[in-house]
Amino acid sequence: MRSAQQSLKRCIVSNSNISLLESTAPHENRAFIDRHPVVDQCRSVWQEFNLRIPQIAFYPDTVIPHSRYFREVFSVVDNNDIDAVLLTNERQSFGLERFRSARDLFLVPVVNVSGKPSVVADVDFSLKAPKSWVETASCIRKFRDRRARLSSRFLSPTAPAVRMMAYLFVSGEDLTPVRQPNSPYYYAYKGFPNTASATMVAEALANKGWLERSFFERYYKCAGCQSHRLTVREECPACRSPQLSEADLIHHYSCAQLSPEADFRRGTALICPKCSKQLRHYGKDYDKPGQIQVCARCKNTTSEPVIGFLCQDCGMHVSGDAASVADVFSYSLSNQSTALLSNDGEDVDRFPIAQLRYLPEELQKKIAQLSSLTGAASDFTLAEVHYGCRDQMLKTRGESDFIAMRKLLADNLQGILGEVGSVYSSREREYILFSGCDESGFTDYLKEALDHAESVLSDKLNPTLLVLWGTREKALS
Repeated sequence: MRSAQQSLKRCIVSNSNISLLESTAPHENRAFIDRHPVVDQCRSVWQEFNLRIPQIAFYPDTVIPHSRYFREVFSVVDNNDIDAVLLTNERQSFGLERFRSARDLFLVPVVNVSGKPSVVADVDFSLKAPKSWVETASCIRKFRDRRARLSSRFLSPTAPAVRMMAYLFVSGEDLTPVRQPNSPYYYAYKGFPNTASATMVAEALANKGWLERSFFERYYKCAGCQSHRLTVREECPACRSPQLSEADLIHHYSCAQLSPEADFRRGTALICPKCSKQLRHYGKDYDKPGQIQVCARCKNTTSEPVIGFLCQDCGMHVSGDAASVADVFSYSLSNQSTALLSNDGEDVDRFPIAQLRYLPEELQKKIAQLSSLTGAASDFTLAEVHYGCRDQMLKTRGESDFIAMRKLLADNLQGILGEVGSVYSSREREYILFSGCDESGFTDYLKEALDHAESVLSDKLNPTLLVLWGTREKALS
């Protein structure tokens, strides 16, 4: 982009300006009399990209190094007409999702000004790096232009699934894992600090055809806490101790004894533990055909140690042949979802017929019926029930008992919901359909209904709710 290159050349700051920025920044309580050259140079970049001075909200701190200059380069506002969120402390990024939800800021970029790497940010900005000014201006401009192409139905998304799809559309980027060593998963998704939640939503969307998967990496996960931080080690097959050491094997020709060298050693001499003869000449009396592993704990010897895993988060040990595999994917918008997000016309299916095959047959018919209607009559919200205790109950009680508990929960829930919503069951889980319902209005009610439906069960299923789709996406009043 020629204009970006030209603006970068014009905004190169001299070393003296950088030094001045570091040494003469005024205190926050002093009048800002003379504007620093950096401010004007950065503002010229905004103009090159046909941007107003970006209106921003700080998260979480408003006092940061050189914050006086940040308030000149950006415009801090309290309204909802915001161009970007400035992340000032990457260690508190876990609360960013709640902050953006409260302010309806999921469709503007997050600009990292903390000075440290952050996986949740869309771009990094530094007063000392002119290149970052150009990158930030380009990012804000891209988000602005793509928001203008987004269907008005999705400008204030409330359902997690819709938020993710709308964000991917306006960012113009795929949902790509970023390596994150301090995370128990070893990765995080750009723009979404909660890896577990983002993965669950993305997988649900991919299962319905709204997102397309691409393989990224494969990890082994802990059966106890699901962490991917596992230490891989060779272990003794007898006692599973990793305290193994290599030892030379000695083969005594005359009696065919084959043992570790330590079994032959008597001071400086080699005495056969089987026939008590002294071994004097290598190659004539004996040889050393290889090495063996000796366990310091149980003294067992083996030529083939086994592989084991030790979780660094909960300490659980897992045998190599019993470790579970966790595949990690990147996700991109499908052609169908791109068409839906960019089209304001009523002729666009709210729930594509091609995706109905994943749902129970009766639910397919109902959604097809709703999709054929127009206006408010076609509005519906679809939620999916997940069971946190599924794996544990399958191990302890078996599949038949688990299915029986699910059926009882579904019956109880339908009785509680009455005509408000309908419960449908597939082989794996339950779905709840609400016709003409705003997702923001029933979440608390449904959680209470789930808790009440589970309260009479002999075994807890720990049901949680994932909103897959809401066609009445409106801002919270």
